[in-house]
Amino acid sequence: MLKQVFDREQLSKALASSDVWQWGLLSGYGDVETAVDHTVKHWNSHNITLSSLDTRTVKSKPVFIPAKMEDDFAIKLLDRFIRRIYKVRQSDRNRIVRQLITLLKDSGKYHVLRLDVKDCYETIKFKYLINKFEDELILAPECIKLLNEIHSDLRSNHDMHGLPRGLSISPTLAELYLESLDKKVASNPDVIYSARYVDDIIVLTPAGKQSGVQTYVEDLMNEMELSLNNNPGKYYSNPSCSAEFDYLGYSIKVESKKDKPNNVTLKISRLKLNKIKSRIAISFCDHKKQNNISLLKRRLEYLCMLKRVRKGKNGDLLAGLAHNYQYVTDGFECLKSLDGFLCQQLASHRFGLNQQEQEKIKKISIYGNARKRNIGKFSKKQTAQIMRAWQNA
Repeated sequence: MLKQVFDREQLSKALASSDVWQWGLLSGYGDVETAVDHTVKHWNSHNITLSSLDTRTVKSKPVFIPAKMEDDFAIKLLDRFIRRIYKVRQSDRNRIVRQLITLLKDSGKYHVLRLDVKDCYETIKFKYLINKFEDELILAPECIKLLNEIHSDLRSNHDMHGLPRGLSISPTLAELYLESLDKKVASNPDVIYSARYVDDIIVLTPAGKQSGVQTYVEDLMNEMELSLNNNPGKYYSNPSCSAEFDYLGYSIKVESKKDKPNNVTLKISRLKLNKIKSRIAISFCDHKKQNNISLLKRRLEYLCMLKRVRKGKNGDLLAGLAHNYQYVTDGFECLKSLDGFLCQQLASHRFGLNQQEQEKIKKISIYGNARKRNIGKFSKKQTAQIMRAWQNA
């Protein structure tokens, strides 16, 4: 059994580099170890009692933020305990994409259903999960106490009964709640393949069986007090031989070939391209306020270069555009439009870049960096500074 103790040893394991910069541990405490000691002393003297959560609105939905560093770290440690005890893991996005490509190449008569859980976090009953933990007697009393405190604050001060977006614990609790849905969908004899990534569900059925399978999934959702999202862009139903839909950031298109496997093409979705475009615009707007050309350059490079997350014996663990969309079949041609957008911002008089500054930025090509899989070096401090402007984008 995992030791569920809110002490120095366990907290040190739970902290990430993003926590160091988010809470200013180095400037405020001198080093991480001192901040950890301070936090544990605070917990001991206050019996790990949480303050009311702060909120902000992002894309018309409330996002919850711990009011204090000590609260955030307590919730992070609670999340770590639940993940490890219940062996909660998010689905492997790249694995799902690989499997989907293989299946869609099959020229048999199949049907694609793309389904989405509507307002997933908000509709999952927090109290149901707390009752589950209390009945199973696996989580420590201190953990149950924290969960009840969060739930009580949400109910009393925010009139909310679901999972709070923004807290580190919510993705873990959502995965735990939706595990039974995954198993039941996969067990249906008319389901050839099914996968879920957060609230996005993909299902392949034999042709003609899709309606029955969709009804089955909707019935399961209703039993769990969830519902299907029928909004355009969130729902798709079509024969696999001519499927054309967005999933996990890709725009996927299938074309049938006579007596040959289907041709499957993948590009970065328009929604994702627009998100990158938004971040480019925000970067220029922030430069206008800060007048820091080096920071603008690093932000634009961060958008399109690979980053080493961790070094390993079998190769480095990478992150970034070229890695996250490694299965595109167009050689990242779709990114050329972003280079065009970047040039437009560069030439715009409202940002006031002089000739020398423009020349510095002109050397950056989003398409070129992704195509060549160029790797950039970004310190933890730089990364925090870069990301700060994009918090809600």
